[in-house]
Amino acid sequence: MKKISNIFLSVCLLICCSCESVLDKEPITGYSYQNFWNEPAQASAALNGAYFRLQTTLNTEFITYGEARADNLDVKLYNAGTYALANNTLNADYAYTDWGNFYRVIGQVNLIIKNVQEMKAKGLYVNKDAEYNRILGQALGLRALCYLWMVKVWGNVPLVTDPVEYDGDINAFKRTRTDTLQVYNQISTDLLRAQPLLPASYTDNRKTRATLTKGAIDAMLTDYYMWRNKLDSALITSNRILSNTTQYKLANLYDSSIDFFSKPHVDIDNTEYAKMFIEGFSAESIFEIAFSYAEGTNSGLASLFGGGSAVVFYYVHPAFVSIFSSTDLRLRNNFKSESQIFKMFPKGTFDRAKENDKNVILYRLADIILLRAEALVLKGDLNGAWTLLKRVRERVFGVASATNTSNNNLTGPTGSTTESNFKAMTIADAHEVILEERRKELCFEGKRWFDLVRTGKAISKMESINGLKSQENILFPINLNIIRQNPLIEQNEYYK
Repeated sequence: MKKISNIFLSVCLLICCSCESVLDKEPITGYSYQNFWNEPAQASAALNGAYFRLQTTLNTEFITYGEARADNLDVKLYNAGTYALANNTLNADYAYTDWGNFYRVIGQVNLIIKNVQEMKAKGLYVNKDAEYNRILGQALGLRALCYLWMVKVWGNVPLVTDPVEYDGDINAFKRTRTDTLQVYNQISTDLLRAQPLLPASYTDNRKTRATLTKGAIDAMLTDYYMWRNKLDSALITSNRILSNTTQYKLANLYDSSIDFFSKPHVDIDNTEYAKMFIEGFSAESIFEIAFSYAEGTNSGLASLFGGGSAVVFYYVHPAFVSIFSSTDLRLRNNFKSESQIFKMFPKGTFDRAKENDKNVILYRLADIILLRAEALVLKGDLNGAWTLLKRVRERVFGVASATNTSNNNLTGPTGSTTESNFKAMTIADAHEVILEERRKELCFEGKRWFDLVRTGKAISKMESINGLKSQENILFPINLNIIRQNPLIEQNEYYK
């Protein structure tokens, strides 16, 4: 391990300015290394700094990496980088090809992981086991989260698990790229170590949704296992989440007493489903990155969505709108018009400055339900998969009945004929049904591109749209500045 001496640890915290702050922030911006790690409160402050850095890392980037190259979005506001994503003309000059922000989170949590264990050995956590476990478990989880994103985006990446002295140059550790299998092993090790350390919830619901818990780790594990096609493991971890019915519940949307399509948008904005995105911290949320205008943090989502064509980067792709049925309430919730994406925003007027602090939901219950349904389909259990698909659809269309115009008991989305047809499908066809449901349910949440990649459908779905035809083209290029700073880094093959 590289020796660290007189290193300045940047915690990047904000002064606490709200009694409803998600994190217990302290008015400290940095520490001299020798005077740090002397009490548990300092480790908590460092952990808050890691979450702060995560805000920067996956601010709008969760769309850049997880959706912008897929088939849901239509570019509206000219930007060379955005057009390159949509048209599959990536090159290593674009800022989003730089993995530096991920390593800034990793650098912070590597220090935490090392030092809290040393603090415990020195007796600084006597009678504070829960606090120690919380800090260590969250740090391990954040490291795993960053590496999971990076291997999805770039493939082989340098694996750094020891605190290194880089003095502002994130590539000063001068490591080569590590084989993906070794990175996967570290992700798995960190998550399996973190899960038993963390509580199921915290006394503050906002912290339960916006900091790591057992459920958040299980969601990451489910994501990881599905990415690796480890279906049996994904079924175990997803079941733990679905079994926690006290903490995780699907947000209500359908209401038989309201015709949302004939009412002003405000009616659907008042549903639990809409508030999940507009206000955050819902009972469906498993883990989200919290932002707050009052605390000076901004998610940047209004620059992507939530406005006219002259102010936002994306509208919805016209072909995507057409896959929704006319009675699908997600149409009313997701779009202000046939083209404007307002999923995270009220459909009426809103203050683009003050309301540009919408949380970024990384995992929610519907995501895990549909991943579990997908795993069941791939294992040939179409009956089990239908039960889960039905749950998601009934939230949107209501329970099938002869009087439900949105969900007829025979031919509706969960009607008996639809059910019989699904259960009679081939595994490939049923799998496509689940993926299309994920596309509709999780659109604009950074899932679609990764779904296409992990299921091997990226080329077949995208070639006619943007010319994607090479497997090597699926990975992102590595920024040229990274390669210049660290010649040991080799560019991804397609971009050489």
